[in-house]
Amino acid sequence: MASHQFICFLAMISLMIINISANNACHPDDLKGLNDFKAGIHSDTSGRLSKWIGQDCCNWPGISCNSTTYRVVQIYLPGHYVSGDDESPNFVSSTMSGSISPSISLLTSLQVIDLNKLVGLTGQIPESIGVLKDLKELNLQTNQISSTIPESVFTLTSLTTLNLENNHLTGEISENICNLQALQKLFLSNNSFTGKIPLSITKLHSISTIHLEKNQLVGEIQLPLTPSQWPSIKTLSLDNNALTGVIPDSIGYLTTLSSLSISNNQLTGSIPSSLGNIKQLQMLKVNNNNLSVETLPTTMCGLTELSVLYVSQNKIHGPLPGCLSSFKYLLDVDVPFKRTATLPMGVQKQ
Repeated sequence: MASHQFICFLAMISLMIINISANNACHPDDLKGLNDFKAGIHSDTSGRLSKWIGQDCCNWPGISCNSTTYRVVQIYLPGHYVSGDDESPNFVSSTMSGSISPSISLLTSLQVIDLNKLVGLTGQIPESIGVLKDLKELNLQTNQISSTIPESVFTLTSLTTLNLENNHLTGEISENICNLQALQKLFLSNNSFTGKIPLSITKLHSISTIHLEKNQLVGEIQLPLTPSQWPSIKTLSLDNNALTGVIPDSIGYLTTLSSLSISNNQLTGSIPSSLGNIKQLQMLKVNNNNLSVETLPTTMCGLTELSVLYVSQNKIHGPLPGCLSSFKYLLDVDVPFKRTATLPMGVQKQ
């Protein structure tokens, strides 16, 4: 009797081990998607992909899984990362060469794809990426991704961060960007985007950061027409394009803005007095345009948080406001030669 009970006990333990092993095994779709991704990479100086062996993908380097479903939720393989433990961290810089397999769409529970600064990723963003409806972060910055942004990206309504800067992307920025209502951070700088800034970008009500600098964008600056459209905006960077027209007076609605950079464009007109409404502004760059004003608006005397002010290479005829001398945080200034107000000690003039 005791022998029979012992055999039953062993059978139960064996069954439990089998079940645990089965539960921890990679979902077949995730396993194929990851193996196809690995097959598309022909060089990995970090050696992380060489450790993608077997069925337990949740323990592979760079892969994280849901603790309940064991579906893959994150691919985190940045070019710069930390290995080792907290006591002896090792800072690693690596590259990967290859392209992103369309089979990445098989990982339907993905929330994060972070392949930033791998330098050598080429080809296009797969159109199939649009099926990843749980995706919150897509970070492919500093690679060699080319072609246009597929329209399917603009169906990823859970996205909070879209970072595609420092690639070779072309074409126009789609008006469908307004579908990304959860989007908080948009980085598209240093590509070759053309056309106008889409008006629909003003409908991104959760946005806090917009970087569109160093492209070939034309037309006028598009800004919200009511204060409620960008209630959390902190950074707006549009410099080094070919933007024309005036700085919209509605800039004054962006009262949460801390950084505004619109230098190196072809903007005309004056600096609107409404700029003085942005009391939290710390960096203002409007240099290298065709702005024509007698002097800076006196409302700017309320921008006491400014630490960076670039206004040179415009047509500013009169002296700068004397209030600049009381700006205690102002450290970096680029103003017209011979028109410099008395500035705080320690200021670096460009």
